[in-house]
Amino acid sequence: MKSRIQVLHVVTNAGRSKKTGNDYDMRMAQCIVHKVDGEGVVVPLVGELLLPKQYMDIKPGLYDVEFEVAISQQKRVESAVAVMTLVAEPKPAANVSQAPKAA
Repeated sequence: MKSRIQVLHVVTNAGRSKKTGNDYDMRMAQCIVHKVDGEGVVVPLVGELLLPKQYMDIKPGLYDVEFEVAISQQKRVESAVAVMTLVAEPKPAANVSQAPKAA
C-alpha cells in the first residue's frame, strides 16, 4: 500500500526504559497523510508516524510511503513503513513584511 505523506517535523524520543532498563531511541514524524477517499477527494489526516531506523534522519518534505504488514511487540497486526521516497522538499517560508508603523 502506498500513501503520500507530508512530514512537517521529526520529534526525538530517547531514554532508558524503566521496565526493561534498555536504552531506546525513536523518531516520530509529525505529518499529514494525503488520503484519497472513495470519490477521489484528498482528505488530510494529521498524526504521528513511527520512523524505522533507516529513516530516522529524514527531513521535512513530501514523501511517497509504502507500508507492509507487521506484528507488533504486543502481537497486534499493524502496518509498518517499508520504503519512503522523497517527492518534494518544502518551499522556504515567504518573507512576511510588517505593516507600516502609525506616526
